[in-house]
This record gives sequence, C-alpha cells and structure tokens, in this order.
Amino acid sequence: MTGQEALRIIDRLLEQHQRGTLKTLQAEIVARVWNGDSYQTIGRELGYEPEYIKQVASQLWQLLSAVVGQKVSKSNLCSILQRYQTVLTIANWGEANLGSRGYANDVSYFYGRVAELETIEQWIAVSRCRLVGVFGWGGIGKTALSVKLARQLESQFEYVVWRSLHHAPTVKDLLDEILPILTAGSERSRTGAEVQESSLGLLMAQLHQHRCLLVLDNVESILAQGERCNYLAGYEAYGEMFDRISDESHQSCIVLTGREKPNRIAQREGLNLPVRSLQLQGLSIEAAQHILTDKGLISSFLAQRNLIDYVQANPLALKLVATTVQNLFSGDIQAFLAQGTGVFSNLQDVLAEQFDRFSPLQQQVMYWLAINREGVTPTRLQAEFLPAITLPTLLEALEALHDRS
Repeated sequence: MTGQEALRIIDRLLEQHQRGTLKTLQAEIVARVWNGDSYQTIGRELGYEPEYIKQVASQLWQLLSAVVGQKVSKSNLCSILQRYQTVLTIANWGEANLGSRGYANDVSYFYGRVAELETIEQWIAVSRCRLVGVFGWGGIGKTALSVKLARQLESQFEYVVWRSLHHAPTVKDLLDEILPILTAGSERSRTGAEVQESSLGLLMAQLHQHRCLLVLDNVESILAQGERCNYLAGYEAYGEMFDRISDESHQSCIVLTGREKPNRIAQREGLNLPVRSLQLQGLSIEAAQHILTDKGLISSFLAQRNLIDYVQANPLALKLVATTVQNLFSGDIQAFLAQGTGVFSNLQDVLAEQFDRFSPLQQQVMYWLAINREGVTPTRLQAEFLPAITLPTLLEALEALHDRS
C-alpha cells in the first residue's frame, strides 16, 4: 500500500463515520509518517515546530482511534490501515473506483450476464470449485463480472479479497498484502529473507481453515508474450500457487480473470472437476441495447442490432463506437455503418494491445483465418497456409490462440 492509498482509506473511514476529511497538514503528516519520517524531520521540512507536528498528529491518532475502535499510533498506523484496506473493498464495492491496487471498479451500471453469474455461482457455491477462470478478449467485461460476482457471494465467505495484477506484483508482494488480511494481522510481518514456501504454505493453511474468496484480475499481466501462455521470468511462483490452490483440498476459491489462460490451468480444468473456466462472449442483444440507450444513442431496433453485431456485443467496443457515432455522425448509426466496416481508431487500440502479444506465427494464423472469413478446418487451413507449415505446429498455434481469447 502506498501513502496515497493510505490517505484515501483514511478519508473514506472519516466519511463513513461523518467525521469530515483530512486537513492539509494532517494529510502531509500521514504521508510523511508513512515514508518513515520523524516528527522533527516533518516539522523542519514543513516549517513547523516538531512539538506542534506531534500535537497535530496526536489529535489525528485520537480521531482515528475513535473511528476504528482501537488505539491508533504512529507505530501501528500501517498495520491497521492494511486491514481496513480490504474491509473497505468489501463494504464499498459499488462506490470504490480507485484503481488497481485493492479497490474494485464501480458496477452500479452492470449489464446482463445473468446466465454467466448463475453458472459461476453454481460452480463456487454448490460444486465447491477451488479455482475458476473467466477469460475473454479486451473489453468483454471480465473485471465488471468479477466484481459483481464477489459482491453477490460475499455473504458466503469469511474473507473476500479482490486484487488486480495489472501492475504485475510478484507473488511475494501479493502475499504480503493478502496474508495480513486473512490472518487478521496476527502474523508477524515477513521479511525478504524468508523463503517463498513459508508464505505460500501459510496461504494454503488459511484457505483450509477459513472460507475465502480471492479474486485476481488481469492475470495476463504476469504471462509472457510469444508462443505459449507461460509466466514471465521471475513470476513462475504464480504457477506453483495456482497449482496448489487447484490440487490441494480446502474450502476456499480463487477466481482468475484475464485475456489469456495460463497453461497449467487448462490442463486441470474439466466439466466435473474442481477447476473450471468460462470463456466470456458478447452481451445479449437486450443488455447491449441498454448500453446504447445509456450512452444516449437512440435509434431503430434494426440499426441498433446492426451496430451491436458490428462489434460482436463487446461492452467496451459498444461504448467506444457509440461515442464515435455521436461525435462524427450526429448519432446516425446507418450513416456510420454505410462508411464501411473498417475498424475505428479507439477499437483499433484495444485490438492491437492484444494482437501484439501473439507470436509471429500466431499473428500469421490470424491473418489466414481472416482471409477465409468463414469457418475452416485445420487441415484445409494448413493446405492454404503460406509459407508451408506442419499440422502439429498449426494445431499448437490454434490452441494457444484459443487460450489467448
């Protein structure tokens, strides 16, 4: 947790208890205390007497003590806020929209996905799956679904922790955040000298002793580009963690979302196995129309349907294309579609981000699939492919592309 995240948590706690917000000097003190500065250093750098800084800080610690119901001091501020980081994540799913370090996105505007939510809830609550994956191409709604799912299931778990892997934290960094939450701060902080196995072992013990739901978003951030969905160098410990969560008996569940499916998860999943995954497709027509309506793009059913088909009912693409239609075509969907089926710039960025992760061979396969336009068998695709390619090599590339959504 950074100093800025600590300040946001304090502000949210004060707001919840109707205690106002941090004053400028109080915020400066928290930020500098978080960085390990002494009251004397803070006073010197801010132009105040150290005793005055200490007095302001003391009043702030008293205020926070009243809010959280336990004594807060300069020495324990960090551990207390780390616990409240996840408490606020769970309690304020609908309000929190503070980025990727521990706060989930706002899902007050959530479209469709009734069947998908029911399926995943069945897997977790009834079938007691230990690992569930939700995969799909960019903008398809994986993050929103994961947040909605966590909110709906939170009453069934003792702990719910949602984290994004967008900035590719190491396993150690991730466990350093999660373990104090699952152990309610009872474990001593762990140092870099301690081996990874001890932290992973402690995580598995908590997953066994408590009913926990862990949601890790953007799993592709820890996967390497290229031929297969392997882990980045230095991130192989994630594979070990996912293997143990999948294979060992416990009462918890981890949900992974991403554009790409890690290799060993594909090996373990099955219709009646404790590891399962869902490939997220486009929205229903009705849900997609709600997006267009909320964007203010009102038109005939046929025109809306054509626009929805144009972007395969991808929620993000729908929002982007609706903006383009409004800004450049005065809201006229037919006029937009009449200009051809070229990909407009904003959607091009979404596609390019994913396409660039493919290996050169996978990119070639995508081009040949596009040339065929209609469905084609692997054997026929191999016969048309230039330069020539063996069937096993082609099948491996196709399988990797499937895992990459």
